[in-house]
Amino acid sequence: MKSKRGQSDLGARARSRFGQRLERRVLRYIQGHGLFSDAQRALLAVSGGPDSTALLLVLAHLSASDGLNLDLWLAHFDHGLRRQVDREAEKAFLSGLAAELGLPFLFGQGDVRAHARQHRLSLEEAARELRYRFLAEQAEKAAISVVATGHTADDQAETVLMHLVRGSGLTGLAGMRPSSSWPFPGHEDLLLVRPLLEVSRGETERYCQEEGLSPCLDVTNLLLGPLRNRIRHQLLPLLRRYNPRIEGALLRLAATTASDLAYLEETAKALWQALAVKDKTSVSFRRSELVILSLAIRSRLLQAACQQLLADARQIEAVHIHSMVEALAKPTGTHLSLPGGLAFAVDGEFVRLALGREATAKVRPIPETPLAVPGRTAVAGWLIEAETLPGQRVEAGADPYEAFLDYQAVGGQLTVRSRRRGDRFRPLGLGGEKKIQDYLVDAKVPRDGRDGVPLVCASWGIAWVVGHRVDERARVREGTRTVLHLKFRRHRTEDS
Repeated sequence: MKSKRGQSDLGARARSRFGQRLERRVLRYIQGHGLFSDAQRALLAVSGGPDSTALLLVLAHLSASDGLNLDLWLAHFDHGLRRQVDREAEKAFLSGLAAELGLPFLFGQGDVRAHARQHRLSLEEAARELRYRFLAEQAEKAAISVVATGHTADDQAETVLMHLVRGSGLTGLAGMRPSSSWPFPGHEDLLLVRPLLEVSRGETERYCQEEGLSPCLDVTNLLLGPLRNRIRHQLLPLLRRYNPRIEGALLRLAATTASDLAYLEETAKALWQALAVKDKTSVSFRRSELVILSLAIRSRLLQAACQQLLADARQIEAVHIHSMVEALAKPTGTHLSLPGGLAFAVDGEFVRLALGREATAKVRPIPETPLAVPGRTAVAGWLIEAETLPGQRVEAGADPYEAFLDYQAVGGQLTVRSRRRGDRFRPLGLGGEKKIQDYLVDAKVPRDGRDGVPLVCASWGIAWVVGHRVDERARVREGTRTVLHLKFRRHRTEDS
């Protein structure tokens, strides 16, 4: 049978009841999730195994019978990992099937082992990366916006278990979606769809058998090295002793989690647009705006930042997100090293995720700079706002980057700078004098972050250690007539 291009012997014979029922189920699933649009050109990723072969035949039959109106193209990638005779047999099987159905057949190959060595990836990761790169390239050349894969309900159950044993968060427990964005950056307009997610592997095998086809067997699926194979051949059989319908239970878990996750993602998406400060190599958030959000939303925003910066954000796991959430409460200078060359830093009022040189950039000392009082001053990535207020208008809050000082006590000639050897001040409420060095150590400011702590200085000395405490001599008293209100904010510029 030739999809919209004529008939072949393969599709001429009557469909079995089982085949008809399965095709109707897949059609309802496709329509219910809006996987394809009318007259759309779709690229099918085919391996030669029963799952992708069944996907090809189902979509071809549905297109020929007017259940769907698709322009189908086939794409097969040879990973170069198995015997040449097996790889050639797969290619011959698929190219012959494509010719009989009258469908375009696209073929590619790559050296997965070399790619794995070069980029320090597992064979599974390297194979996936090269395969998806090939599919994206072919889709772009053929002006195709959707790629369909043959993932089944069994694959979904295995995926959920893989994430479960790794301790993944909600995203992992939700498993694969009916449709999702392309898993690698640079192809934002390309959609990935999975029409067989509610069809079992046993059903695809029976469907191919009733179609008179013998799909290829990938013997690497029998090896117990890859985690997915161990789950398939060892863990799932063990779990069936406790629940003979464990696959169904895992699918329900994935569906329930995906439903809850959709709400969280929609909420996080709106907040992402409002709160994230983005450039090519970094994403920043105002710390005070993150900490008031629920843990679930905070985690989603941090995860979205990782996805924005990394080609493959799957290496960022729940434990990494948890570490970043905990670091939100830690002092300026706190750094975390994350997979993929990503770094998380607490930088004053902001927290930042960055790549490359941005990730390892050291804190820049602040040159001594006069403050405009009243007015605004920009220095070393900070924007400082100063205004004078009547004494009775003081509304001191909990923001550590905002201070109210006695204007008469500090005077109008103020400067801001980094610490110097021998600096001292009198921390409000502590009694007595203390070295800045000792104070920052006691405040648990990391060594490499101490030069980045701004110090507001009056003619007589340090009036405010920004982000920490004001000096006893600068505090607002009952008789204060004029108050100096200072506010420090991170000011992102091209060179800051």
